[in-house]
Amino acid sequence: MDEVRLERHCARLTGQRVVAEAIALPTRGAHLVMTEVVPASERLPAYCRIEGVIESVDPTAPPIRFRVNLPAVWNGRALHVGGGGYNGFVPSGTEPAPGAPPDALVPLARGYATFGSDSGHQGMNAAFALNDEALENFGYAALKKTRDVAVTIMRWFYGAEPDRTYFAGLSQGGREALTVAQRFPEDYDGVLSIVPVLNFTLLQLAGNRMGRVLLNGGWMDAGKIRFLAQAQREACGGCEAVLDGLLIDYTACDFDVAALCCASSPEEPGLTEAQIAAVRLMRSRLELSYPLANGVTSYPGWPSGNEDLPGGWDLWVMGSAPPPAVQPPGVDPGGPIIVNFGAQFVRYAIVRDPAFRTYHFDPEDPRWRERIIQVSAIVDSTDPDLSCFAARGGKLILVEYLADYAQSPYAGIEYFQRIQESLGEELVESFARLYVVPGANHRGGNAPSQADWLTVLERWVESSQPPDARIILQQTEPVLRTLPACRYPDWPVYVGGDPNDARSYCCRPARGFARRILRH
Repeated sequence: MDEVRLERHCARLTGQRVVAEAIALPTRGAHLVMTEVVPASERLPAYCRIEGVIESVDPTAPPIRFRVNLPAVWNGRALHVGGGGYNGFVPSGTEPAPGAPPDALVPLARGYATFGSDSGHQGMNAAFALNDEALENFGYAALKKTRDVAVTIMRWFYGAEPDRTYFAGLSQGGREALTVAQRFPEDYDGVLSIVPVLNFTLLQLAGNRMGRVLLNGGWMDAGKIRFLAQAQREACGGCEAVLDGLLIDYTACDFDVAALCCASSPEEPGLTEAQIAAVRLMRSRLELSYPLANGVTSYPGWPSGNEDLPGGWDLWVMGSAPPPAVQPPGVDPGGPIIVNFGAQFVRYAIVRDPAFRTYHFDPEDPRWRERIIQVSAIVDSTDPDLSCFAARGGKLILVEYLADYAQSPYAGIEYFQRIQESLGEELVESFARLYVVPGANHRGGNAPSQADWLTVLERWVESSQPPDARIILQQTEPVLRTLPACRYPDWPVYVGGDPNDARSYCCRPARGFARRILRH
């Protein structure tokens, strides 16, 4: 399509409406509020940028804001882009695919039509959850509504629907990726889910419970965090502690944090009893006496050993200061991010009181039990029955970063185990893969974590080429180094040579993962 035709086709969409009947879930239809041609640049081709809103049924619920990018030269594929955090923003659709190295072509430059939405609210906080329709949109409904509108617009613009539709997301976007495979399997051919916050309800309850222990003396500064992490590495590293200690299989280590109690000298910081209690709580499983969606009753503790790496405990678990002794009303109770996110979830999604003090919230309290179950059915993406997705040829790649403290990577591992338990390993082998990446934080920092996962997924979907057992990961900052991502349950093991080179590693079963027992 030349520039003249691009201009003409794009202008023709101005002011168009998508009728409610074209959207499978209830809405009052959608309308386009802006269309413009974006000229080609060094990084991107010329494309038609479209922004619009999907109107809610409840007039008090916020609309869903969306964006669709239509390249002049289309490859017949579409990519639905996931969000992050509590959403509340519209993804541009012009960025690299999640986890991609910096030299990989962005999907739009490869000819993908891209689209995404704010999931049905503005503002990157949980206040939207006071409204039933907004909560449902965030949980799953906005995904289907946005997809149906985007495909309608592609049909108008290109005269055809996409041949293949993919979903790619990280964190909240990773949960959304699993959501579409579980709830809307007929709509997507390939799904890439990186560090998904799939067990969303229990993750937020686990984060919220940390508030009280941190407030009561459990908070640790950078020096104490470093002391904890170094002691763990020294106890569990051994001959495999290469590549900055990132390869240690901490799940096979029985190090007791109580050994770090109390300062033995002015040079030895030691940990207080309250700090040891905080570490143990962070690593312990949150158990409920009743099942949530899909029979899930617990959330696993977080990994150990990389607490001191940037983007780890400094950001998510401890933050720059303990949680405030008196929580102010509103959307920002303050404190470390997992505590903040969890407190917002309790206030807005469960109790529905912006001034509720969350430190003593008890999910076993009969006042909240039914509401927790109800919310879980909306926002949790834990259904292991992906048989419909598999039957129509869908492919799933799931990636977990093992130094992720925004969510527990063990939750994704346990979910994958549940898929195998539900469908059988032979069927799962035909459509799903899990890769576990050592040392990488929630955004993939600190360790080799970058790979062109979208191309790997595309080849599997369109050429029946399954992903390799070893996917080479790279890290570009602060130095270039590579490492294999081994297909679960394998783990990279150093066999000699340059520790910054993936060729110095083989993939073998991980001792700790092999003995983890599935609990749900």
